Amino acid sequence: MGRFCFKGIYANHIHLLFITFKLLDKQSKFVTWYALRTYNCQEIKISDFLTDRQMVHFIPMTYVERKNREGKVKRVLVPVVHNLIFLRKDKSQKEILSILGECMTPISVLRKEGSGDCYEIPDSQMVEFRALCDPDFEDKQFITHDEADAKPGKEVRIVHGQFAGMTGKLHRVNNNYFFIKTLAGVGVMIRISRWYCKVIDSKL
Repeated sequence: MGRFCFKGIYANHIHLLFITFKLLDKQSKFVTWYALRTYNCQEIKISDFLTDRQMVHFIPMTYVERKNREGKVKRVLVPVVHNLIFLRKDKSQKEILSILGECMTPISVLRKEGSGDCYEIPDSQMVEFRALCDPDFEDKQFITHDEADAKPGKEVRIVHGQFAGMTGKLHRVNNNYFFIKTLAGVGVMIRISRWYCKVIDSKL
């Protein structure tokens, strides 16, 4: 699923993550997240910093194959984007910014355009994004936001299968169809049957 931390416990499986957040949502109906940026390849240091302060966060991860010293190939989890972290907003903006300011590694928070306020991501979008980022789901690829925008398609809702209820773009390549979801500059593209999707706006 990704590097996910809740009170110092890491979870890499989708079912555990959904159970955890089902419990959290009972406590708050208006959960939101911040998108954090840092220097390249410093996201794990930031994760350790947030873990020490018991702050819930998520880093999209994917499997890659690497050789060890014995020359054997092993599958290891690595961050999809090497400077992106999602942080659950459990405190006020002022409190969170104060805590982030204590980190020795520089961190910036995605802001609203034309405003100094931090951009807040609804938890419903994060739930969908985390599900699509599950590293055990192999039939997917990660793309940039610009690449996702450049791909033509219709806005749809998935009505069948494990991702039923999700909304995004349905993109066609020859006779194949792909569902695209973007968040904070990162896009996830999965192969899907067009019969699993329903167009949201027939005018598109």
